[in-house]
Amino acid sequence: MSKPTDHPLHSGIMTVAAAIQLAEKSADSGIVSTAELIIATIRVQEDQGLPPGIAEPALAKLRRAIDAHMESRTAIVEAHAEYGRIAKRFGATPESFGPTWPCQQAKAPSAPVATLAAAA
Repeated sequence: MSKPTDHPLHSGIMTVAAAIQLAEKSADSGIVSTAELIIATIRVQEDQGLPPGIAEPALAKLRRAIDAHMESRTAIVEAHAEYGRIAKRFGATPESFGPTWPCQQAKAPSAPVATLAAAA
């Protein structure tokens, strides 16, 4: 195989990779949206001078929603790892695909030199 597009499963790998990445972003979006709703609820409650307990039933349900979103996110991330293992079984790896590998690992930004010097 001379290039990644020559791999017999290239199209399928790319299709599944795009779908799993979309699912991961969607899970994160659900978490963020629910957290924003919790924040908005508490701020409006405080700004309007409403009693602290008035929104408690709704907040309790939103806590359950956050828990469900987090469980979903964990399952999606675990599925992503499984897809990586499946691809590897068929000879598709980050090394063999090079920069076209669809699931590049997120890298932490490197610390600026000034920060490193100050820490020394």
